[in-house]
Amino acid sequence: MDVIELARDLHGHLAPGVALGVRMGQIGLKKIGLPRGDKRLYAVVETKLCLADGVQASTGCTAGHYSLQIEDFGKLALCLARSDTKEAVRVTLKRVGCSSLFDDWIMRKRRLSHEEEEELAKELLRLDDSFFKIEEVVFNQFPEYDGGGVVKCCRCDELILEVKSVMKDGRKICRACSGMRYYTPNISCSSKVRE
Repeated sequence: MDVIELARDLHGHLAPGVALGVRMGQIGLKKIGLPRGDKRLYAVVETKLCLADGVQASTGCTAGHYSLQIEDFGKLALCLARSDTKEAVRVTLKRVGCSSLFDDWIMRKRRLSHEEEEELAKELLRLDDSFFKIEEVVFNQFPEYDGGGVVKCCRCDELILEVKSVMKDGRKICRACSGMRYYTPNISCSSKVRE
């Protein structure tokens, strides 16, 4: 499947941020000399927005393979690294002003129509390297594979990776039961879920 089609399918449409992620990923791959999907690739995207989907499609790095990480600095930036040499390249936008449509989008002056987004996405896919700041960097944040065991939380009985458990009163519990929840249980629905 074509990388652009893959990015479109992954995201739902070809948004400008997705196209920018595809283009940054292509530049990064070229600069570090590895092909898409190589097991030595590791990517860090510096925003939670659309860029990550384009990077995923163009590089083959995914969260499920533990080769794609999001560090939300609010920047349209990608750092693509090689795990074997720790060499990396960081790609960011350097030039703006390639079109008024681009300026409206990048500076969030107005919401673009679906047609304008498609038009801008195609424009971004054609940007040459001069539109980007490309820095060689040394990457030192590769994740280690967690081959540890699995335990059952002493409070909720859910299975968790042992290294992600928290010791509380001498017992291993999950982070959610220790108070680090990102959700609030709905008491009225809890009994239905357990049945």
